[in-house]
Amino acid sequence: MSKAVQTLKILALAVLFTAAGCQTLPEADSTGSEISGISGRVVLKRTGQPVAGAYIYAYTDYSKNLIGVADHVSKGSDEEGSYVLKLPPGEYYLVARKRVSGANYGPIVTGDLYDHRFEQQAVRIRAGSVLEKNFELAELSEPMFFQVFTESQRKSATGIRGRLLDRSGEPVQGAFATAYRDSNMRRLPDHASTLTDDNGGFILYLPTGGKWYIGARSHARAVPQPGEPVGRYQGSADHSLEVVENSFLEGIEIVLKPFASEVPPGYTPY
Repeated sequence: MSKAVQTLKILALAVLFTAAGCQTLPEADSTGSEISGISGRVVLKRTGQPVAGAYIYAYTDYSKNLIGVADHVSKGSDEEGSYVLKLPPGEYYLVARKRVSGANYGPIVTGDLYDHRFEQQAVRIRAGSVLEKNFELAELSEPMFFQVFTESQRKSATGIRGRLLDRSGEPVQGAFATAYRDSNMRRLPDHASTLTDDNGGFILYLPTGGKWYIGARSHARAVPQPGEPVGRYQGSADHSLEVVENSFLEGIEIVLKPFASEVPPGYTPY
């Protein structure tokens, strides 16, 4: 592409974004390479009104569960809900979030806004291409671990009942058990229990019987903090147990201990 054609293309993109009332991508990067990325608007799903101060996150590795540190983050959307995010050519998983705190990082909590519709299918960015991606934010009504495990969705005739205890045998209140379909327990769990009661009791509803890998957490944040109580079922070497369809496995106990492991690079452990 000639320099003149490239310049015209960049100017045309700038005019397009300005006319639409959008934030604009820079005219060129430090190397003179063609500009690429995404742009669009962020609105409330319920009302269609623009959302200012929302951030778009681009991840290259889906194994991070799109909760850890993103590879690229936009500036906050403007008063019209417009944003742009410059991205090198490649494939990305996209999410949009606006935290009540106003921060662009940290745990997702009740009341925050989010849109994860693009998280499971990678978006391909080509050199010189600016894709339009619009986001519709919904309010998170429960902690991120539990957003897909509401009471009406998770109740079933199959599951596990038990208790979470600390190392001295005392009940751990307000924690939860987690269930995974496979042995990779350093990711978002497939299912989470009710929060433990005063006696450390929990109910973990499961959609089917079979082999499940069982753990426990005390906080619904992405990476366990040093000293945070975490645990895994110790009744088998691989932390798994067999659940019979249409019945509950009773009396399962998991001991939570302070988290002391180092976090491997590229992982978002749970």
